Amino acid sequence: MTDIAAPEQAALFVDEGFVPPADLRFDQENPRFVDGDFETEEAVVQDLYDHADVDELIQSIMSAGYIDFEPLIVMRGTNVVMEGNRRLAALRLISDADLRAKLKINLPDIADAKALPNAMRVRWVDSRSEARAFIGFKHINGPHKWDALAKAKYATKWFEDGGDIATISRTLGDNHSTVRRLVNGWYALQQAQDDGFDLAHISKKNFAFSHLYTALTRASIRELLGLNAEDLSAPPQRNPIAAAHVGDLQRVMSWLYGQEQKGEPTLIQSQNPNLNELSKVLAHPEAKRMLMANRNLQIAYERVEPASARFEDALMKAAKQSEDAMGLSAFYDGDATLLRVADGLSRTARSLLVVMKDKGGDNGQ
Repeated sequence: MTDIAAPEQAALFVDEGFVPPADLRFDQENPRFVDGDFETEEAVVQDLYDHADVDELIQSIMSAGYIDFEPLIVMRGTNVVMEGNRRLAALRLISDADLRAKLKINLPDIADAKALPNAMRVRWVDSRSEARAFIGFKHINGPHKWDALAKAKYATKWFEDGGDIATISRTLGDNHSTVRRLVNGWYALQQAQDDGFDLAHISKKNFAFSHLYTALTRASIRELLGLNAEDLSAPPQRNPIAAAHVGDLQRVMSWLYGQEQKGEPTLIQSQNPNLNELSKVLAHPEAKRMLMANRNLQIAYERVEPASARFEDALMKAAKQSEDAMGLSAFYDGDATLLRVADGLSRTARSLLVVMKDKGGDNGQ
């Protein structure tokens, strides 16, 4: 990969040019980064490689060559890349053996790997606001969408730069309340991190930001955090949780995501039904005390939802799913494993019927 080819000379527009990859700088305010607190560019590349599918882009560039389908968006005077950090990371890794060695990253074994461009086409901008229209389209409504966390960071930065929620909402293609909740969720996350919540020690590999901004809409969780009823007309505020409730914020974050270094696994395996269960538990005084005491959501939820009600719900769901399976039975292909599953289901249903009849469900007949 030592031979460097010149880029194809696409027609240049006003404020476009070519810049060698080594002269470009990564944007630490990139919405893909949760906090942007990197001490070195190697750390930026590592984060992009770990979380932004840079390995797939490397394979594509080595196999098909670097395709100059659109310019990088670059801040004039600083060479900071506001759009195109993945492409820059991929080219840096392909061309720089020392960087790969530091990060312990190996290139894919591709015969006849294509040569790299000696410069990348860039479009210059003088401010972040000038770049927003393009970036917003591509990553919010276009083919390379950000996840909710990146969208929240982007919307918050725009809001802090003077944008109003209505304008941001129209541009991002989300409704007013969704964008406000994203920004509020971002501020709550930043406050939790400032107070000690550690994203590196959550129970699951992926951080489900939607758990947080959805939780902040639930009345019982807001009450625990000392927040008033949700007001979608009020502007988002930094540090939304009062000092007297920062401990409650840490508790909620641990319930939602876990803090494994403290021996605190997450209580939320999936937003539905677990977040609903948590909300109901916190609204029930006895169940809330149990949760605080033993950190077991299911045991606490039993105080909210009587076992008889849960039995009824489980039975109705089982009946509906059995009916659905029966409706699709014409497509059974003779798989012996599925036959054993159906046989087990039949035996379970018979045992269940015996138990229910023993309790007088058929009036003793």
